Amino acid sequence: MSALTQKKERFEALDILRGLAMVIMALDHARDFFALDFVLSSPTDLAMTNMEVFLTRWITHFAAPTFIFLAGIGLFFASGRRTKSQLATLALTRGIWLIFLELTLVGFFWCFSSDFIYKPKVGVLFAIGIAMIAMSVIIYLPRYLIAFISLFLIFGHNMFDSIEPHMFKDYFWIWHLLHVPGNIYIGDIELRVIYPLAPWIGVMALGYLFGPVTKLPRADRKKVFLFTGLSFFVISIMLRWGNIYGDPSFWSPHPTLEYSIMSFLNFTKYPPSLIYILFLLGSAMMLMGLLDRPLGRWSEPLKVFGQVPFFFYILHIPLLHLGGIALALYVFNDASWLFQAPLGETPSGYSYGYELLPTYLAWISAVVILYYPSRWFAGLKASRKDWWISYF
Repeated sequence: MSALTQKKERFEALDILRGLAMVIMALDHARDFFALDFVLSSPTDLAMTNMEVFLTRWITHFAAPTFIFLAGIGLFFASGRRTKSQLATLALTRGIWLIFLELTLVGFFWCFSSDFIYKPKVGVLFAIGIAMIAMSVIIYLPRYLIAFISLFLIFGHNMFDSIEPHMFKDYFWIWHLLHVPGNIYIGDIELRVIYPLAPWIGVMALGYLFGPVTKLPRADRKKVFLFTGLSFFVISIMLRWGNIYGDPSFWSPHPTLEYSIMSFLNFTKYPPSLIYILFLLGSAMMLMGLLDRPLGRWSEPLKVFGQVPFFFYILHIPLLHLGGIALALYVFNDASWLFQAPLGETPSGYSYGYELLPTYLAWISAVVILYYPSRWFAGLKASRKDWWISYF
């Protein structure tokens, strides 16, 4: 098998997994704009939710760790045609670009109002941006030090769960940014920290470390991803079952099997707990091994989305937001809660009937609609080498 063929197959497996993560992410954002009441505000609150609503929210946890891990692998791929200095510059500028967009265009898309100026958020793009900036320095370190940093941030950060921001007094904001979600007030601006940053840097660094694995022969790299993924998965189950370590929220048996399962799976995402990361990254790695083979035409849409994930991300938010506003205006003649940052609580008594139906219909529609512009942009990226294209 030629090196060119190996390169093509390697990228197809990565693109398909990345595309799957983007499609699953879109389901969560469809819920943000089309769901009401507890489906929007408390989908994992066992006192309010049900299995259908819980799983609709829970499955979307797969997206963030998978995408950030693959971003680390992508950074390694970029190193093959750049010097270390050029790679660091690429990571730094991409990171700054993502943070800028989170605080401007994407912030506006989430609220369609000036609220984004006064209530910016440290969301997923911000977290990826900071991780990229951190990687612009980390890549200069020996691999064993990168491994230490990555594993410490992933496996060790839950040791600090008992530390509260107020313990740092005037520097409380640092702990909010690194470990504990919360709000940081800067004059009239309320910075909403949703994605604390430290564990995500570890996840991206881990992806960078796994980059060389993708250069192995297919049989060997499949074994590495399947074995590592299964190991992560088993460790997460063992830690969770015994409530040993790795998640500040313990699970407990409930009177029904349904609620016991939900309690067990109700991992902490903000910040991402060790169990959350191991369970979901383990699943992603096993999928990587399974997808690393010739696939049929069914995988084409996922591959397209995986080739242009940022382009898909930028378009899907305003598309879903406009759709949510249109439906709310049609049904209630009111969409006021969809013009706030963060999105507001829906007025009492509002209902679409079966609450999940609009979410799933909007999700499927958005994915179908965005396939065609995504395919166009993927073709543009493949045919042109303009510098700005690499930032989308």
